[in-house]
Amino acid sequence: MATPRLPTLTARVWDAWRVRGATYVRHKVLRRALSRWPDWKRRLVYDDPRQYWTLRGGDDYFREQEGQPGRSARARWIGERLASYQPSSVLEVGCGYGKQLRALRTVLPSSRLVGVDFSPSQLRQGRSYLEGCDDVVLALASGDRLPFADKSFDLVLTSAVILHNRPEVAERIRREVLRVARRWAAHNEDTDVSYNRFGYDTAAWYVARGVDLAEVGPFPEEGPPSQFCVARL
Repeated sequence: MATPRLPTLTARVWDAWRVRGATYVRHKVLRRALSRWPDWKRRLVYDDPRQYWTLRGGDDYFREQEGQPGRSARARWIGERLASYQPSSVLEVGCGYGKQLRALRTVLPSSRLVGVDFSPSQLRQGRSYLEGCDDVVLALASGDRLPFADKSFDLVLTSAVILHNRPEVAERIRREVLRVARRWAAHNEDTDVSYNRFGYDTAAWYVARGVDLAEVGPFPEEGPPSQFCVARL
């Protein structure tokens, strides 16, 4: 049996143009072409997180993430850690296509789970990915202006969300988390700075404000710059 031929680069570009449009193709080309110039890559590709994740989200990103066993292991680990706090409700800010929410539903079968994201393409993928998960609500919203009343959720989570935002936006997101969280604020936020992330020491931010930390540390077998912390409110 002959081996199936993979589509040529030209065919892949044409298919992307036809399905996702010229802006998506330009975005994808820049992501690859500027790999040797990180300053320009940050400026031209990552400067607007909302646009970046709207263009990046969808089938391609989903396949990329689901093809990495380490990402699934991390989601399970976070789910188990959060379940130990026995939250009756959880809000994930920047939920993407719902990978963490699916892991949480496994270990928190009766808790109220809500995810928000500012990327329509991520949420479209999430509604498909979370099909069959009982009572997981997804909504379009930005982390720096959450559409919830004060103290609406037992626990609020961000996972690799704050680190993608400029300092002034990161500050607003953290304050919104504090506003809507009732008992716990949990964060998976790496501390390093690179072309696609600003990097923040989220645990230190809480300590500086006199907020007690229930736990803080790197992920198992990873070490710094990974950081997982839970603040006790």
